[in-house]
Amino acid sequence: MIYDIAVIGSGPAGLTAAIYAQRYNMKAVVFGNKPGGLMTENPFIENYPGFKLVDGAKLGEEMVDHAKGLGAEMVAENVKEVKKKDGLFTLKTEWDTSYQAKTLLLAHGLKSRKLGAKNEEKFWGKGISGCATCDAAFFKDKVTGVVGGGDSAGVAALIVREFAKKVYLIYRRDKFFRMQPPYVDKIMKDKKIEVIFQENVKEFYGKEKLEGVKLEGGRELPLDGFFIEIGFEPEIPYTLSFKLELDDKGFIKVKRDQSTSELGVFAAGDITTESNMFHQIATAISEGAIAADSAYIHTLKHSGK
Repeated sequence: MIYDIAVIGSGPAGLTAAIYAQRYNMKAVVFGNKPGGLMTENPFIENYPGFKLVDGAKLGEEMVDHAKGLGAEMVAENVKEVKKKDGLFTLKTEWDTSYQAKTLLLAHGLKSRKLGAKNEEKFWGKGISGCATCDAAFFKDKVTGVVGGGDSAGVAALIVREFAKKVYLIYRRDKFFRMQPPYVDKIMKDKKIEVIFQENVKEFYGKEKLEGVKLEGGRELPLDGFFIEIGFEPEIPYTLSFKLELDDKGFIKVKRDQSTSELGVFAAGDITTESNMFHQIATAISEGAIAADSAYIHTLKHSGK
């Protein structure tokens, strides 16, 4: 089978594109080993229109069901290679399965940024985590820490406090500039959460597993678990047989129709330079819808219709 559109990324941008594509009678296939994407890790989504509060996992499930219900094919694998020949794209997955499509949408989002502190890699998975939703329950009645000052750090602290007896929230600046005010209000009023401003982690220490952190100012915090929530950075985690134009930070440059520098290739969501770099579910679904519409127009032009 040759699909009309292949979507790399099963988050809100990719799923929305699949929904729109199927409604245009385009056969879509969506790749990603985490259906719903990163939003599934956030149980406190409070800014998605129509829902005062919605669990990200539930919202992701609804989007997946919507796309599948319209006929989109979901492949729970990551893509490792994309080749283009004679206007046709061939995608090979991590299990060496090949798929072909007339157009390609890149909507794989971003990767978590690491601190770069001493012993970070040594204790990753042994007390250090990048997913509070996944691992908070392992630290029931324990002392934990979170580093970061944005929404992801705020959400992580609020998730972890449901299990831990104490949470240190460490941020390098003197106040929260990038965190939504409702999160800030909850955190500052929470007796379980101690906020440490103008500090950063210098070193993680322990024997077989994490036992604590040393801060740049000299303070040591004995703890059992630690969550790194300092944002995300762009990455294209698969090889391409063509070059895409990127900005100086590695984000994919797109035009207003979400097209890239390569004919037939579109991009949507957090990985792009559009939407004022405002990385929200609302902007991701907007870009996904536009990309699907543009891919549809592209197929019409190149099919002679």
